[in-house]
Amino acid sequence: MACNLVSIPTAKIEYQLSVDTAEIKKIPSLNVVRRSLALAGLLLLAACGDDESSKQTTEASVASPEPAKSMNLNLRSTPLDKEVYLGFVVPEVKEAAPCPFLSDEVALATVKTNWILKRRETSNEQCYWSKNLGFSIKVTVEPLATAKPVLSRAYNMDSPPVLKQQSAPGNNAVVLYDTTWDKEQAYAMAFEQNSKLVMIYVTGMSTDAERLSATAREVSDKLPTASIIESPLDKSDAFNMCTTWTESDIGEIIGTPVKATMGDLDCKWETGEGANLKQIRVTIYGGKTYPWDSVLESGATEVPDVGERGIMEKKRKKGSRPGHVLLNALYNEMLVTVSVTDTIADHKAVALALTKNIDERLN
Repeated sequence: MACNLVSIPTAKIEYQLSVDTAEIKKIPSLNVVRRSLALAGLLLLAACGDDESSKQTTEASVASPEPAKSMNLNLRSTPLDKEVYLGFVVPEVKEAAPCPFLSDEVALATVKTNWILKRRETSNEQCYWSKNLGFSIKVTVEPLATAKPVLSRAYNMDSPPVLKQQSAPGNNAVVLYDTTWDKEQAYAMAFEQNSKLVMIYVTGMSTDAERLSATAREVSDKLPTASIIESPLDKSDAFNMCTTWTESDIGEIIGTPVKATMGDLDCKWETGEGANLKQIRVTIYGGKTYPWDSVLESGATEVPDVGERGIMEKKRKKGSRPGHVLLNALYNEMLVTVSVTDTIADHKAVALALTKNIDERLN
């Protein structure tokens, strides 16, 4: 054990007269020496104790977060096609009718990219262009009376969008910005026209307010005279993420009844609501720009043996939504993200078990 050096007090010197030699001799007082030695010993012990305490405090402050432990869950084990699951393969469109309210040229100018984006789906309610399911442009036209609030249409589920008003087109025009990585990134635009809500939504690619507004203006101009498509001929059969697990698989974890909702490269299974909501969600995101280092500095934990790299983040409760963990696993520059709310028992272990199940099934 290493100890700090301390100064030992010098013994007080007393003088004595020798009768025989008439010399004055200098001798240290025995009591003073004893007291000095005792004090030095106490100071040495104190210094050693302080050093050991400081060492323990330092070690505790740099200790790594304890990694999550997995658990055994009764889940399906059928193989998953990696290219399809990650959104790299989209079924080819056999017949792609032109979008009735937006041209291909203006649609593709909505984003900053050199990729070839194909028209995958057209109807009077939705038109969709993409490279794959992770990189897409979608325009929807919904009845305003039944449409979800614009504020609820977040790019990342735990980061409510910032809405910025625009002068046109239609009414209540806004551009939506995501702030997950501490900066505003435009990803969507909404406006109201003739009792309809129009949403322009970009996934995985860069856009801005100017590009989104140009697209919105053309949609606004064409909607009143848009041709009617009786039956969409070009509906593509995108991978159903809700087939990752069965509702009975999930029901054993969160209870019943289970409601499954599918999105683009996304599925959420949930039961309950408000503070009692229990939700499991799996989503595919572009992972090329994921800020691994800054997320780790914020308290996340590295998770070994899943994908090319794995990391678990903890998200606090927001409003009525419970807190949750996100386990992100990287595969071919795409993130497989499993989210589990903390209202589920052993939620960290559940997230790890679900992620490992996907990892083992990707071929």
